[in-house]
Amino acid sequence: MRLVDISDSNGMMRVEFFGCNMKCPYCVHIHQPFKEMSVEEVVDLAKNSYSKTVHLGGAEPTLQKELIPLIKALNDAGKEVLLKSNGMKPEVLEGALPYVHGFVLELKAPLDDLKAIMGLTGMSEERTKKYVTLLRASLEIARKKWLHIWVRVIPGYVNLVTLPSLFPYMEGASEVLFYQFLSNPDFDLPFQDYDSAVPGWVDMEKIGKKALLVVPRVILMGVNGKVVLEK
Repeated sequence: MRLVDISDSNGMMRVEFFGCNMKCPYCVHIHQPFKEMSVEEVVDLAKNSYSKTVHLGGAEPTLQKELIPLIKALNDAGKEVLLKSNGMKPEVLEGALPYVHGFVLELKAPLDDLKAIMGLTGMSEERTKKYVTLLRASLEIARKKWLHIWVRVIPGYVNLVTLPSLFPYMEGASEVLFYQFLSNPDFDLPFQDYDSAVPGWVDMEKIGKKALLVVPRVILMGVNGKVVLEK
């Protein structure tokens, strides 16, 4: 398997995978080197960790051919597995369903705005249409477990006006995280005319409060740290 990094802190072991089927222009992972590790090596690290939860993320974990054997082995070792995905491989999520505690899926923009999604993912119109169909299927699968949805708040794509268009896809989620774009240099590259944290924190709070109309718990992440909002 190709890995970018493994870290372990605050009760969670994070396994960050290399490779993605999107070309998001603000993504940091495309520039990161990778290393090869076997399923057994990763599982051994998890067994020797005090962390109960293993988060499988990075670029796109579902591209790894050995992902399901890894998830099953981690589950057999007594770990709670969270699988992050962009939703383009619902068949992998279906295969992981018996062995994961939950899923982490990203909503990039309203799914009926193909032009916006094309700009955010670097994909063609044809591929974007397929992505929207696949993401909808992945969301249906993921709702069968604990589901964390995260949204990178890039003005012009996600804001108070476009937010209601995302509500149908947030319904059934356990929680939604809104991340203030460019608030963490480890997460993003400058994009379009943005080179510092946006939008303002007041707008972040308004977005979070509005999202409570459809989900029970909202997390805001940005320059003001982490803020949790609940109904």
